[in-house]
Amino acid sequence: MGSVADVLLAFIFVYPIASAAVWVAGGLLFRILDERDEVEPPPGGWPGVTLLIPAYNEEPVIATCVRAALAADYPELELLVLDDGSTDRTAEVATEAGGGDARFEVVRDEANVGKAERLNLGLRRAGHDLVATTDADTHLHPHALKLLVSRMAQAHRIGAVAGGPHVTNRGTLLEAMQVMEAASIIGLIRRTQSVSGCVGTVAGVLGLFRREAVLEAGGYDRRIATEDIDLTWRLLLAGWHTAYEPRALVGMQVPSTLHALWAQRKRWALGQGEVLRRHFGTVMRWRNRRLWLLAIESSASLLWVMALALSLIASGLALLTGAGVGIFGFSLAWGIAISVIATMQLAFALRIDFPYDRRAAIAFVIGPLYPIAYWTISAAAALRCETVGLLRGPSKRHVTWDIPRARSDVESGV
Repeated sequence: MGSVADVLLAFIFVYPIASAAVWVAGGLLFRILDERDEVEPPPGGWPGVTLLIPAYNEEPVIATCVRAALAADYPELELLVLDDGSTDRTAEVATEAGGGDARFEVVRDEANVGKAERLNLGLRRAGHDLVATTDADTHLHPHALKLLVSRMAQAHRIGAVAGGPHVTNRGTLLEAMQVMEAASIIGLIRRTQSVSGCVGTVAGVLGLFRREAVLEAGGYDRRIATEDIDLTWRLLLAGWHTAYEPRALVGMQVPSTLHALWAQRKRWALGQGEVLRRHFGTVMRWRNRRLWLLAIESSASLLWVMALALSLIASGLALLTGAGVGIFGFSLAWGIAISVIATMQLAFALRIDFPYDRRAAIAFVIGPLYPIAYWTISAAAALRCETVGLLRGPSKRHVTWDIPRARSDVESGV
């Protein structure tokens, strides 16, 4: 029994340090080898791009999103707002923001059938072979589409490219925590994964896809809580590569209340568990060995959360019985070590992201709080929902949007 506890404690201690080292090394490698300053047009010029914006009750934010998209520096653009049965004035506000632009159309459906189904409709209606997606609460950088297309043109086997999301609402401690997450977790992981051509999530907040690849893979699955993760894994299993373009910037709003953040993290965790349940066995076959690190990392993070929860329970019981002084001392030392590692990781991530978001460095002043306060929410969501998704698998009924949107309480699609 003692050896099992030793292995458990070793895993709890080593995993976050090892993963941080891998992400920092991968981020540095990507920065040196693959993060260029220029925008190179593809041979033959810029191909047409269709930009899809799925929307449900986005009246407060849709106008900003549409205007920014139409202002993009891209020569041949089609913009489709896919209104998923909104009960507010989303369609009307979007139409007004479009200002009669011939490149723009609002495709409205009276029924709320869900984001995945709405995106599938957009894919079928798209007039171009390259299709980009973004959320309705975002603000697209003028050069983002060119940067995504330039990255995709580097290799014909790249089926999707993820953009670089940055938090725009930063007025509260909770929002500042998410600024750090976008830099120190999302940015580093995607840089590292991009080195091997296996970015695990081309998120709906901003991504570019080859339309033929998505349709051949079956499109978005309406039964998965995180339809973007599921589609990315199916593209990888089909032999496509996925990449990351950190310079393709998109501003996004993040949850500003604990209630909204908890709802978002539960959905993310549930979807991750569903994806693991559906694809883990296939990914671990020999022919898919290039995806093993992606699957192992996704599984190890859940195992680490479960192991940490068990160790905390054991430590609490030991303290109650008077035998936990040594465990308490070890836990305190481990917590300090993790805070130091997390702060170093954050500093590195903010440094390589500094050219794209100079104000994000302000969040560094609360960096030591991040692993203590913020990881707790994600860990609790994983225990609460990812385990359910892993055991149950995809839902038998399709997922619809049933959460009203507002500027102060937005669920981001990152």
